[in-house]
Amino acid sequence: MPEACIPTGRVLLRNARLYPDASGARATALLMEGGRVRWLGQAGEALPPADEVIDAGGATALPSFIDAHAHLWWMAMDRLVWQLSGPQAPASIPELLDALRERARGDGDWLVGHGLSEARLAERRLPTRAEIDRAVADRPVVLRRVCGHAAVANTEALRRAGYREDSPDPPGGLLEREGGVPNGILREAAAVPLYPLLPRPAADELASALHAVARHALSLGVGTVVEAAVGFTAGFEAEWDLWCRVRDQGGFPLRMGFMFAIGATEAALRGLRPSLDPRWRAATLKCFSDGTLGSQTAALHQPYCACAQRKGLLMGSPAALRHGVSAAAAAGWQVAIHAIGDHGVDEALDALRAAAPLADGRPHRVEHLGLLSDGALDRLAATGAAVATQPSFIGRMGDGFAAALGPERAQRLYPARSLIERGVRLVGSSDAPAGDFSPFASMADARERRTPSGAVLGASERLDAAEALRSHTENAARAMGLWDRIGHLNVGADADLILVDTDPFQADTAAVRRTRVLRHLLGGRTVWTA
Repeated sequence: MPEACIPTGRVLLRNARLYPDASGARATALLMEGGRVRWLGQAGEALPPADEVIDAGGATALPSFIDAHAHLWWMAMDRLVWQLSGPQAPASIPELLDALRERARGDGDWLVGHGLSEARLAERRLPTRAEIDRAVADRPVVLRRVCGHAAVANTEALRRAGYREDSPDPPGGLLEREGGVPNGILREAAAVPLYPLLPRPAADELASALHAVARHALSLGVGTVVEAAVGFTAGFEAEWDLWCRVRDQGGFPLRMGFMFAIGATEAALRGLRPSLDPRWRAATLKCFSDGTLGSQTAALHQPYCACAQRKGLLMGSPAALRHGVSAAAAAGWQVAIHAIGDHGVDEALDALRAAAPLADGRPHRVEHLGLLSDGALDRLAATGAAVATQPSFIGRMGDGFAAALGPERAQRLYPARSLIERGVRLVGSSDAPAGDFSPFASMADARERRTPSGAVLGASERLDAAEALRSHTENAARAMGLWDRIGHLNVGADADLILVDTDPFQADTAAVRRTRVLRHLLGGRTVWTA
């Protein structure tokens, strides 16, 4: 929030069940002035004078949540393109092809859909280019998988991207084949040549959609978001130019952090250096070690159950990853490494060993951390890296993970408590739109670890209520280097807080999921009310 929007008067919040932090310490009143918390009071204490009084009516007050890994640009695009998820989406491949035929009757060139998932289709597989060609042959079609790490294209789209029948797999990518020729399913780097070709909405439309996503975040109690890979959805220049436009226009309500999906050399050529602005922080470079479990591109030491030969993909050579991480850290960038499969995680940990620590104490990061090999927990702890995890992945996709990996490996997925026990800073996040954007759903999933079918994955890794809250507040703030400002409500912190109708320390997980945000304040200013 711009400094000019910070209230100059004294605002008193009273009659609240107020948790300054996730330790369980509680107050009943809070005084805000100049955008900061200036006083905390217990029941029975005399209240200080104020220019404005907010009576919480007994509601619970918590620090505003921090989503340490989300994709707002992707969510904005999802509002503007054809959606293949949700209750109205096609439920089978024939329905999908019928929908494509209908859309092909309209004007335009490219036909683009987001959110495709084999788990939502009756056939439990992705369509092929031959099937799409039978529905639409004269216009390019690209359907992007829900994870963003794979896409399906018809023959015309493949032709425009420069692919031929004999094209080899690109480094870090996979062109799936049937009968020796590409079948239209492109995974990881193989899909990347398509994305710059796709039509994008006008800048004003995208900016408006980003504001709409931000308002939705505020309604969920999220006041700070880390955009987890600038450049991942539409290319770096297009995405960063729009983010700069949004900032320059003013009025964007969220505190933002940014991970750039580029290397240190490209960042230097673009004139980019780490920026530690507390409200618009751009100080992290993101590297990819491997892919995702859903698309079976996360790199494993042993094959996926569904395919005797497939072990996933490393996005580059281990030497290149080590060099990229070392160069970024040496230039003063925080490094975040996407690593999910046990092989991918091992390569990420090797790279982090060579990364210079940052002078300001911010930790380097591992994003996701799906499956670990023997001994990797201790190796991870030795690096000092924080881990950004997504508890809602198990709640949304756990059954698919179990089918892909088998029951034994599935029970070891996404460690949480064992990280905390080894002193690793565990940071909660959504990875929305792939995961659930609601921090209340995420905290409930961290406590339950229950798949859609009701199975529990890794019961011993469950968190308690305080640990779940801390991961989405205090720990996320420390990972951003903003512990002095956000993630807690102690005296001196920014007055970023929410009033909610549920006490997450006292309520069961079902009630936590139903939590409603009644009011959201950033810097002491109300930015959202129910």
